[in-house]
Amino acid sequence: MHTGMNEWSTRLAALPDFAPPAQGWQAVLAARRRREAQASARWPLALAAATLAAAVGLGAWLQSAQRELAAAAGPVMALPVSEAIRAENERLEWLLATLPEPRAMRGSTAFTLAEIEDRLAFVDDRLSRVMLEPNAPERSERLWRERVGLMNSLVQVRYADTATTH
Repeated sequence: MHTGMNEWSTRLAALPDFAPPAQGWQAVLAARRRREAQASARWPLALAAATLAAAVGLGAWLQSAQRELAAAAGPVMALPVSEAIRAENERLEWLLATLPEPRAMRGSTAFTLAEIEDRLAFVDDRLSRVMLEPNAPERSERLWRERVGLMNSLVQVRYADTATTH
């Protein structure tokens, strides 16, 4: 084994002198920085691609779940809500939209309006879900009547507040 080392030493000594390139170490460091910058630039792209893939997968899953739910619910029938109730609801929506926006109001009035609006949001949520219930037509009719009553209260409170502040 000792002779092998001498042989290698002789071969290495026979090589011509090597002059390192100018700016050699700086070039090595610059190349390393470029590789690191490229690698760090790939992370946001990879993250965006993974997020997009997850969003597409979630969307596909939600669509299939929605189709399964619709198939399980059977054919959706139009709910028999009387035209008079819907017409009154539209009239109250229009009245509410035409009232001027309040600039300032008493705390008790603001509280009352918030309570009515919260109840309206609850009723609207129930109306959006009522088709999946077995007694949908009856529930729908009751919810629409409750909505019209709440809209009437909302218009009256807003009108009274407008009349007292103007």
